[in-house]
Amino acid sequence: MKRLWLIGWCVPLGLAAQEPTFMEGATHPGAAQLYQRALITGTPWAEADADTYRVKLSSAYGLTARHALLADVEQGERGGWAGSLRLKHRFWQRDTGPIDTWRASIQIGGDWSEEQDAGIRAGVVSTTIRGRHGLNIQFDWRQAGPTGDRVAAHGSHLYRWYPARYTPTTRGAWYSVIESLNTYTETDAYIPELVLGALYEARRWAAEIAWRSGDLSEGPERERQQLAIGARYLW
Repeated sequence: MKRLWLIGWCVPLGLAAQEPTFMEGATHPGAAQLYQRALITGTPWAEADADTYRVKLSSAYGLTARHALLADVEQGERGGWAGSLRLKHRFWQRDTGPIDTWRASIQIGGDWSEEQDAGIRAGVVSTTIRGRHGLNIQFDWRQAGPTGDRVAAHGSHLYRWYPARYTPTTRGAWYSVIESLNTYTETDAYIPELVLGALYEARRWAAEIAWRSGDLSEGPERERQQLAIGARYLW
């Protein structure tokens, strides 16, 4: 009975809220379910007249139990808009408990923006959940047109610090989030970034807040650091 209850608690969210703030996870909604997310990033300590805030809207629709269509729209660095459309396929899933799982997905699609030509995007991502720990690994390639291709190698660790165990009275869970973002480009070489955050996960919605370091190879300058807040919902 306890196992069935835990499965019932986790299935409505489809493990979607286990995703970290900036990188992806091998998670997507079930068939005919819609997962939506809004993320705002900015530098509140920058000069008052600086254009430092960005908005990103994401949606994922479950086509089948293992396939999902992903769409992103976000404000670009120069005020324009950019977006992507991708098909995600989960090719590996091994569940070892009501919560414990190992999943891996591939995705392919395209990016577009007002500032450059459309390009191809492809990648693979793995998510492992063991008890109170979650681990994500992502490799992503983007054809970036005149600025050169971009290759990303990201990793993250999520820790559920409350509650220690789920019970029938559990309404939500708190996670700490650590991300290592690593981008390789033809023009900028290597860009390492660190993300520290917190995530609250309920059955059908989640809220998050995170700090992003900016390019660590150029030093921890305050003007490059960002604050992010977001919300997620599963319909």
